[in-house]
Amino acid sequence: MRFAIPIALVCAAACPADTLTLRSGQVVHGTYLGGTARTINMQVEDSTKTYDVTDVTGLEFTAPAGAAAADPQAAVEGRADSRVRAIIYEDLQCSDCAAFRRMLDQDLLPKYGNRVAFVHHDFPLAKHVWARRAAIAARFFAAQNPAMGLEFRRYIMASQEVTTDSSFNQRLIAFAQAHGIAPGTAVQALSNPRYAALVDQDYQEGVSRGVVHTPTVFVNGRAFIETFPVEEISKGIDDALAAAH
Repeated sequence: MRFAIPIALVCAAACPADTLTLRSGQVVHGTYLGGTARTINMQVEDSTKTYDVTDVTGLEFTAPAGAAAADPQAAVEGRADSRVRAIIYEDLQCSDCAAFRRMLDQDLLPKYGNRVAFVHHDFPLAKHVWARRAAIAARFFAAQNPAMGLEFRRYIMASQEVTTDSSFNQRLIAFAQAHGIAPGTAVQALSNPRYAALVDQDYQEGVSRGVVHTPTVFVNGRAFIETFPVEEISKGIDDALAAAH
């Protein structure tokens, strides 16, 4: 699907509710409840209202309560100190996320890697049987070396078609052995509550931002969801870079 609408993340102190702007000019205040490829659901007072995405021109979220300005545990590619940030919510078992990973490697990082921070957050979907374990494993490898954590993300997404619930640990062990890590240590890390808590923190933050599908990529607040052409997100990045100067 293609779904990219301008979204500005604003402070909760400045705006008491999420705000939906329609093409008619009507502004709706309420709580964003997610949606589908074609609809957006909002709780408005005591009722739930559904809007067609083609009628929507903007959606503003209140900032998640207690959200930090930056996540020191997040996996970052590109220029970490850039004011322009692509915040990526991904599921490592998601085929659309694997496609976006290829887009990153082939197009976005070569073009923008010296100007933009690409920040990875975990959003494992319940329907994917090994996605949460993969996210926890990525946290473990990142704790050994941040570059190793990113490499594991690439590795497991590239192996999606041949990875199953029963074979996941074999993939994990193979990666660990190739990087000089004891297989037992890597497997035990799947039960480490600290790594699990980091994944859960990412997931809850994503929910509070209205993430439903993966990947969801926020480029300085503008959302690109599931599938989108490289030209579309590149324009969003170009616009954000221009606004930053």
